[in-house]
Amino acid sequence: MPLCASWVLALLLAGCGGGGSTEASPPPQPAPPPGDPVGIDKLVLRAQVQTWVAQQKARLATLDCSQSTTGDCETLRDLRFSQGQALPARLRADQTILLIDSGVAHAATLRYRARMLGYYRVSDRTGLVEPHDPVIPATPRWGAELLRALDGFHYRDAAGQQRPAHVPAAWLSELQPLLRGPRDFAMLDRVAHGNMVLAQLVEASPQAGFVVLDPMPFDALLRAHRAAVCAKDWAALEQGVQRMAQSLRTVMQAHGVDYVNLSGGLDSSNLPDSWAPLACNGALTAADAQGLMLAFRPLYATLFDAPDALGVQAAGVALTAASHPLETMPMSHRVLVSFFHPGATQLPADGITGAQRPAVLEPNADDRRWVDVFLSTGMQDGGFPPVVNTAPPLTTDAVYGLDLRPLSHATTSWSAPQAVNRLIHLKRQLAPDMAPELPLDAALMQRMKSALTPPGCTWAAEDGGRCKLQDPAWHRQQEQFRQGWLPLDWRWP
Repeated sequence: MPLCASWVLALLLAGCGGGGSTEASPPPQPAPPPGDPVGIDKLVLRAQVQTWVAQQKARLATLDCSQSTTGDCETLRDLRFSQGQALPARLRADQTILLIDSGVAHAATLRYRARMLGYYRVSDRTGLVEPHDPVIPATPRWGAELLRALDGFHYRDAAGQQRPAHVPAAWLSELQPLLRGPRDFAMLDRVAHGNMVLAQLVEASPQAGFVVLDPMPFDALLRAHRAAVCAKDWAALEQGVQRMAQSLRTVMQAHGVDYVNLSGGLDSSNLPDSWAPLACNGALTAADAQGLMLAFRPLYATLFDAPDALGVQAAGVALTAASHPLETMPMSHRVLVSFFHPGATQLPADGITGAQRPAVLEPNADDRRWVDVFLSTGMQDGGFPPVVNTAPPLTTDAVYGLDLRPLSHATTSWSAPQAVNRLIHLKRQLAPDMAPELPLDAALMQRMKSALTPPGCTWAAEDGGRCKLQDPAWHRQQEQFRQGWLPLDWRWP
């Protein structure tokens, strides 16, 4: 499916505070476990963060870079990803996510560098996965120091010992107004699609680490194997994809990847956009298109049939075996994700409604046989600006990470990270005593998939008896709530 093309409008809406909410509240849940992660008193940490925020507000309130280009106003050039490093003490070894998207560089280099285990791309020359060192060309010193300080924030315990700690974006909302207007130094970086996806993962799953493959690999692979593509030698192309998939598998194993988030795919709707820049002679027939798309089977097998990783993919729309052969292909360890609008309906925590058809805006019936789960948007309908309920899916701005707010637009690529968050949460529920160093296995992944959409819904024959409509946001089924970083009744400002 093509990546979302309307995030600019959504970003403008988010800056205005969203479109309102309905009045019902989610049901109460048990109190979160104390001391998770172990060794951090969140009340003490929040007091330390509040002191730091007050200091930064005082510092920025008098800063006027229109009158100076030195000191805090100096422009730092060519900030590189390789200048930072991951902080494993902040991460869980069993929550490593391979994020495949485009436009994550700024957030990965500054605001969330401590969460980044590696950054890769597919080489246009070799067609293999290679390390990448993205660069931010220019950043004001004050901005770089602010984001680096947040990324490396340390908790101090009663004995004076320090350790790196997660700082929820919701605790930093007082700083967000100070980065508007002339101080909004990364405005264009916020618009990138990958930034919108990362923004949902970093807050909801605060111990997750990331391996980034940026940009999406399809076009780079086609450029690397242009001769085979133009000759319509799909066997040769598939061999090239196989080599790339093997190099990606090596990366996944090196970093211990547990989850995959693929924000789209290659299908008949976006294939012309990939074919045209190659300037091959002739056109693609329907049979050619099938051959080209199916040549990417080795990549999909690596992502979604690996024995130790559970993959999530944003589904296309109007799925058929002809238009979306890679998405309709059975994959043992893939969760294909779409969305629905709940209206005023609140589903139970497990989504089980028996024979009762929920009063929601239902997804396309033709897609239901292919899609594994439909996640609630928290919205009454598809209107703009959206009206959301009191516990919708939440996001931040991954470039700055200074606030938390409802998602302001619905796309399958923005539902996929919600599914990853839910699966991470489910794994902690299903295997709470499993050592973080142990990889996922086929049996556990099947249990997680089954728990994501349990049996017990008979009202839609296309769903095969499974309860495919789920609302993890309404029921706060995320680690940021389970661990108590935010209270279960938290509301955005």
